[in-house]
Amino acid sequence: MSTTDAQHAAPQPIYLKDYRPPAWLVEDVKLTFRLDPTATRVLSRIRFVPNPDAPGAFKLDGEKLKLISAAIDGVPVEPEITDTQLTCKTPDGPFTWEAEVEIDPQGNTTLEGLYMSNGMYCTQCEAEGFRKITYYPDRPDVMAPFSVRIESDLPVLLSNGNPGKRGDAFAEWIDPWPKPAYLFALVAGELVAHEDSFTTAGGKDVDLAIWVREADIGKCAFGMDALKRSMLWDEQVYGREYDLDVFNIVAVDDFNMGAMENKGLNIFNSAAVLASPETATDANFERIESIIAHEYFHNWTGNRITCRDWFQLCLKEGLTVFRDQQFSADERSAAVRRIDDVLALRARQFREDNGPLAHPVRPQSFVEINNFYTATVYEKGAELIRMLKRLVGDNAYYEALELYFARHDGQACTIEDWLAVFEDATGRDLSQFKRWYSQAGTPRVYVTEDWRDGSYTLQFHQETPPTPGQDEKRSLVIPVAVGLLAQNGSELRGTEVLELTSREQSFTFENLPERPVPSILREFSAPVILHRNSDKAERLFLLRHDTDSFNKWEAARGLMKDCLTGMALGENTADEDLLSALADVLRDDTLDPAFRALVLQQPSEDDIAQTLFEANTTPDPTRIHQVSEQFANAFAAHAEGSLASVFTAMKPEGVYAPDAQGAGRRALLNASLTLLSRRDGGERAAEQYDTADNMTLQLGSLSALLRVGSGISQLERFYDQWADDRLVLDKWFSMQVALATPGDAARIATDLAEHPKFDWKNPNRFRAVVGGLASNAAGFHHASGKGYDFVSDWLIRLDPVNPQTTARMSTVFETWRRYDADRQDLMRAALGRIQSSPGLSRDTGEMVARILEG
Repeated sequence: MSTTDAQHAAPQPIYLKDYRPPAWLVEDVKLTFRLDPTATRVLSRIRFVPNPDAPGAFKLDGEKLKLISAAIDGVPVEPEITDTQLTCKTPDGPFTWEAEVEIDPQGNTTLEGLYMSNGMYCTQCEAEGFRKITYYPDRPDVMAPFSVRIESDLPVLLSNGNPGKRGDAFAEWIDPWPKPAYLFALVAGELVAHEDSFTTAGGKDVDLAIWVREADIGKCAFGMDALKRSMLWDEQVYGREYDLDVFNIVAVDDFNMGAMENKGLNIFNSAAVLASPETATDANFERIESIIAHEYFHNWTGNRITCRDWFQLCLKEGLTVFRDQQFSADERSAAVRRIDDVLALRARQFREDNGPLAHPVRPQSFVEINNFYTATVYEKGAELIRMLKRLVGDNAYYEALELYFARHDGQACTIEDWLAVFEDATGRDLSQFKRWYSQAGTPRVYVTEDWRDGSYTLQFHQETPPTPGQDEKRSLVIPVAVGLLAQNGSELRGTEVLELTSREQSFTFENLPERPVPSILREFSAPVILHRNSDKAERLFLLRHDTDSFNKWEAARGLMKDCLTGMALGENTADEDLLSALADVLRDDTLDPAFRALVLQQPSEDDIAQTLFEANTTPDPTRIHQVSEQFANAFAAHAEGSLASVFTAMKPEGVYAPDAQGAGRRALLNASLTLLSRRDGGERAAEQYDTADNMTLQLGSLSALLRVGSGISQLERFYDQWADDRLVLDKWFSMQVALATPGDAARIATDLAEHPKFDWKNPNRFRAVVGGLASNAAGFHHASGKGYDFVSDWLIRLDPVNPQTTARMSTVFETWRRYDADRQDLMRAALGRIQSSPGLSRDTGEMVARILEG
C-alpha cells in the first residue's frame, strides 16, 4: 500500500458556499468489531453506488487508522492514504467495499471515536468521530442502514437499532432506519440494566433500559421516569411515536458533552442521567429531565430528519432545544422555566454574540466543526423556533411540523427546507425572517413613547452592532409582545404581538382611558436587548403589578442592575425602595416559591461587568464583587425578619420528591438561608447541614457557610462522606473554587489540582476545578493574573489529550478586551502562551486565534 506524506499546512476554512453533494452514496453498511483494548479490529463491508447528480472521485475519511486490508468486489486494492483521507480507483457503477482496520481505544484520550472509559468501550461520533473508527464518507448527508456484529467476552454488547443474533462472545444489532455515521454508537462492558417498558400510542411495546455500573443501579429511577414522560409528551404534543423495539441509555464517566442522541442507543455523561435524592440536587434532577427529553426528541428532529451538512447544525439542535424547553415548561413552571432559559441565554449566548466569537446561528465557515457546538447554535437557534411559532401561531406551527415530518422523513435537510415548509403551510413570506440565521450579533431595540388624548404610541428603532466579519446589518423581523397596564395595576390591553420589520416603526393604541404603563417584550418574545428610559417608580410598579411573570422578574432584575452598577461607580448605596420591594416579593405567598427565589437572585458579577462595559465604562471585577457583597448584606439586614419567617415556612415536610413544587420550596429556603447566614454567621446553615437528608439541602447549607467564610469542618465531613462518589465529589471540588474569595481562588484551585482525586483527564473533574475558577469572576480576573496563569497552564496541558474540552474552556478568555489595560496585557499573554504551544490542536488554535483577533 502506498502512503503519501500528510499535509502540515495550517488548516483551511470550510465554507457553506462550497458545499457539494457526495459523489458516492451508501446503500448498506455491515460492521464487525473484534474488541481489544489496544488493537481493536474493525471490518467493514459497505455497498457504494455512484450519485448521478454529483459524479466524482471515490474518497473516504479516516484518521488514526491502521489499514490491514482493502478490497473492491472481493479483489484486493492498494489505496492512497493520507492522515485524513483514503482514495482509490473504483468501478464506474455500484460496488462493495471491504476493509479491515486496527485502532487503539485505550490510547484514544480525545473521547472521540471508539475509546475506553474505566474499562468500558464506548463511542462518540458527532461531529466527525466515525472517521476514527473506519474509513467512510463521514458526512451527515450520507445515510444508510447499519448492521453491526460485536465480538468480545464482555457481558454487555450494545449498538444501534434492534437486537439480532447473540452468542457466548458476540452480539448483533440491526438498525433498519438510514442514518449518517455520526449517529453510530457502540458500548461494551461490565454493566447492569435498570429496565422498564413503554407502549406507544399505536400499541407497539418498547423495551427500555438504562445501563450503568453496578454501584449506580440505584440512581436510574428518575432518568427512566423522565424518559417515559418524554415519550408520552412527544406523542401527545407532536404526534411522534418511537420506531424501534428497544431504547437504551448508557451512563459513561468520561464524556466531553452532556449526552448523544445515537439512534436507539443514547450515550450519556454520567452526570446527565444518574441521580438520587442523597447525591443529586434539584438542579441536577431538572437538568437530567431536560437532557433525557432533548436526546429522545432527537429521534425525529435529528435522526429521522438530520442536517445536510454541519452548517445546518442549528436545524436539529435549535428545534430540539426548543422542544425540550416546551417539555420542561409543561412538566414544571412555564414562567420559571422561561426565566431560567433567558438567564442562560444572556449569560452564555449574549456574551458570545457581543464578543470576538460572535457567529450566525448558521455559520458561513468553520475550521473545526467541534467549535460550533455553541450557545448561538443551540440556545439562539431555539429562540428562532420560538419566534417563528409566535409569528405564525400555535395551530399553524404544528400544521407546519406535520408537513415537515411527512415531507422530509429520512432526509438530510437545510434551513431552506425548514422555512419552505412554513411558507407552504402558512402562505407567509419568511425571506426576511431568514436573516436571523445568517446575521450574527444581538439586536438592540430602542423604544420611546407618546401619549395624546387617549392615543398611545410606541416608537421602535432596531439596530445590530457590527460583529467580526459582518460590519453591515439589515433589519430583522422581531416579534415584540406588549401589554398595557392601568395605574391601578389592571390590564388596559392584554398581550399583543407587534412585528418589527423596519429600522424605524411605530404602533398606536387608540381610545385608552388613561396613560398606560407599558409591559414590553413579554415572555422575552425575541432575543434582543431592550433599551427604554424608564424610571425607578415605573419599574417598581411593574415589579408589583405586571401580570407577565417574565417582565415582573425583569423589573426586579433591572432595578438591581441599576443599583449595582451605580454602587460600582460610587454613585449610590443599596436603594431602600428596592430592598422593600424585594422584601414584599419574598413575603408574597401567592407567588410560586421558585419564582420568588429567582427574583431574589442578584445579577451575576459578569453581568454587571458587561453592563458597565456597554455603558463605555471599564469594569473593575474586584469592585463589582465588593458591591455585590454589600448589596446582599444590605438586603439581609433589611429583610432579616421576613427571611427568617420564609425560611421556617419553607422547611420540608414529608419525603423528598424532585418535583416542581418541592424544588421551588427548597430553592426559596436555600436562598433565604444564604442571606440569613450573613446575619447569624452560619448558625442556621450549620444546623441544616447536620439534619439534611438530601443533597439539595446539604449542598445549600454548605454553600451558605462557605460564602460567609465558614464551613471548614463541614467541607471535611462532606469529603469523608462522598469521597467514593465521583459525581458528588465533582461538587466538592467545584464549590471550593467557585465560592472562594477573590484573593484565594487561584491558590485553592492550585491546591485542588494537586489533590489525589483530581483526575484532570476526566472532563467533569477538569471543569469542576478549572471551570470553577473561571466562574469565579473576581477570582479569575484577580489583578495578580494568577487566575489567568492557572487556567492557561492547564489548557496547554490538556490540549494534546483532549482538544475538544480545551477549545471550549478557552472561551473563558473571550471578554479580555472588556477590562483595563493591565488585565488585557495579562490575558493576551496567557492566550499567546496557549497559541504558541508546540503541536497545538486545530480545535484550540482556531478558538484562540478568533479570541485574539476579534
